[in-house]
Amino acid sequence: MELKKHRWSKSYEAAEIDLGELLISKNIEAERWTAKEDEHFEPHMHKLDKRLWCAEGSITFTINNLQKIVLQAGDTLDLPAYTVHEALAGFAGCACYESPVLAKNPSIAAV
Repeated sequence: MELKKHRWSKSYEAAEIDLGELLISKNIEAERWTAKEDEHFEPHMHKLDKRLWCAEGSITFTINNLQKIVLQAGDTLDLPAYTVHEALAGFAGCACYESPVLAKNPSIAAV
C-alpha cells in the first residue's frame, strides 16, 4: 500500500450514512471511532496496512514527524504498515472508520 489521500465521496456534502452504505457494498469490516475537539493521538504505527475514512469533522495526521495530511468528511487515507503517525482532531472533533479493525491491527508505540 502506498501513502495516499483520496476521496471516498464524490460530494463535498458527504454523510456518514453514505459511508456506511459504501463499506457494506464493498464488504469492508471497519471500526468507527471518534475524537473530541483537539484530541491528540501520540505517535504510533501498525503492523498491517490501514485505511481510514473520515465521516464527520476533521483530523490532521502527521506522518513520520514531517508530512501533514488533513482529512475532512469524505476523505480517505491509505496508510502503509509500520508508518509512524500521530493525529490531532479538528475544532469540531471527528468521526472516522478504520480497517482493519483495531483488534486485528493494534497500535505499536513509536520509539
